[in-house]
Amino acid sequence: MNGLVQMAGAISDANALVSQLKNFFLVGVLGLMYVVSIAYVWGQTKSVLKAGVAAIGGAVVLAIVVNMTSVRDKIGEDLKSPASNAAPAVVRIAPLDGGRR
Repeated sequence: MNGLVQMAGAISDANALVSQLKNFFLVGVLGLMYVVSIAYVWGQTKSVLKAGVAAIGGAVVLAIVVNMTSVRDKIGEDLKSPASNAAPAVVRIAPLDGGRR
């Protein structure tokens, strides 16, 4: 019985470690990539406008990555139950001979 308790503790520790690694990559690595990309654009072009566009684009990408679970759930809900007020699609199949008989 003691072995099962130790195994449960090991699984809990592994889950905590994976969670910490995920947070490290989301905050540390993606944040560093964000800053480096803006610095790279600034270094290549010396343009405030282009660096600003890089900052805004990077912020959009970071927001998508950080909110990926909510985006995934929203898309899943939309696929399972589409809007009830949407009109049904109408399909017309044309004859192969172009309508000639």
